[in-house]
Amino acid sequence: MNIEASSRPQAEWRTVPNLLSFGRLALTPVLGWLIIQGHTNYAVGLFGVMGVSDYFDGWIARRTNTVTDLGTTLDPVSDRILAMVALVTLMMGDYLPVWMGLIVLLREAALSVAFLFLARRGFGKPRVRRVGKTATFALFTALPGLMLGTTPAGEFLRAPSYVIFGIGAVLYYVAAYRYFLDMRQFLAALRTPFHPEVAEPPQ
Repeated sequence: MNIEASSRPQAEWRTVPNLLSFGRLALTPVLGWLIIQGHTNYAVGLFGVMGVSDYFDGWIARRTNTVTDLGTTLDPVSDRILAMVALVTLMMGDYLPVWMGLIVLLREAALSVAFLFLARRGFGKPRVRRVGKTATFALFTALPGLMLGTTPAGEFLRAPSYVIFGIGAVLYYVAAYRYFLDMRQFLAALRTPFHPEVAEPPQ
């Protein structure tokens, strides 16, 4: 038995990138509480720290060759949970119109159900796409502006934040369409009968 290989999964969570992702997950409820309580300055500051950690966990993983299976799953999951909590609490605090938040949340819910269903059939982890990362970046850029836009000093940020949020929402659905094509291709491959090549008889 390879001791090094068997101990690797147990040590994956201790890498710096994965610890940063776990840290974002732990701080997500705190962010939601700050938004609901109206502590916009603290919420924006915490949101900024979490955004920086999201950038650096991937950068560190690539530079230190510590990309792990856990990390490639944990990073998008923590982003998705952070986005959903932020959207729900922003709608609850009247920082974001409900209809705008629901557009993104419905996409998240539909994809999550589809991925869970296909995972039982061996679909595996969804491919991380640049358009999806760009959409997440746009939404995460807009959310602090929406919070600060409710204050007299930051009112000028509200209109541009709506525009950036709208761009991010459109890109979110572009990414969803790309995922749909991946899922359709996977299901088509499952329905295709397997025809093994007939082995040539030995000479």
